[in-house]
Amino acid sequence: MTARIAVAQTGATPSPEENLTRIRALAESVRGRADLVMFPEYAMTYPAHRVADGQPFPGAQPLSGAFVTGLRETARQTGLWLSCGVTETAPCGLPPYNTTVLIAPDGELVRAHRKCQLYDAFSYRESDHFTPGGALFEPVDTPFGRLGLLVCYELRFPELARAQALADTDILLVTAAFVRGPGKARQWHTLLSARAIENGLFVVGCNHTLPHVFLGESAAYAPDGARLCALDDAPGLMLVSCDLDEIARTRDACPAIRQRRTDLY
Repeated sequence: MTARIAVAQTGATPSPEENLTRIRALAESVRGRADLVMFPEYAMTYPAHRVADGQPFPGAQPLSGAFVTGLRETARQTGLWLSCGVTETAPCGLPPYNTTVLIAPDGELVRAHRKCQLYDAFSYRESDHFTPGGALFEPVDTPFGRLGLLVCYELRFPELARAQALADTDILLVTAAFVRGPGKARQWHTLLSARAIENGLFVVGCNHTLPHVFLGESAAYAPDGARLCALDDAPGLMLVSCDLDEIARTRDACPAIRQRRTDLY
């Protein structure tokens, strides 16, 4: 079985309506050529200016709001699975959730993963602006394989990827807004490749691109850690073919994930 993943590396404006229009056009452009189209973290909205410490990101909506409703309509119209980063309102006046939704071709909202490891690192505190989620992503069965999901900083926590690998994930999707900085490109690609190698599965990273802010360089890695394809720092679209039989071949050759000493760790 071969899974066809379209990675839409885009930026975002402060306007959810403008961003939804772009998302619809990109999804339409891969209709019939992909099983799933990915969009990055913060694809729903990104502020034009830095948000002051302690202030929530503007423009949050409930999952029943216009933006996610538009994503569901897009999935129905194109016949694609769709993943996308959104800013979801939280209850009781709390800051919003940094959420990635996974939508089926019939428009069903299958999963909404609230990022649980917020980016409090490199002199930035995402927790000043967002409320952390409280649950791991539960992998989803699709006609083209079993999908797992991480959001950006969660990529740095191998336990999160391993939990999904042990739940029989074939393809680990990573929606991200990985920032620029010294060594950050090296870290991004190393982490994507490492998660693939240590778990023997496909890892597909879709990163936000924004000059002077986000890195771009979306990339996909095979179960042995080999890079399948990658983009540069400009907006772009790439199609990734994942031969799921490669997972078994890789794990047969190097069965590390099957050799865990569960009596010790």
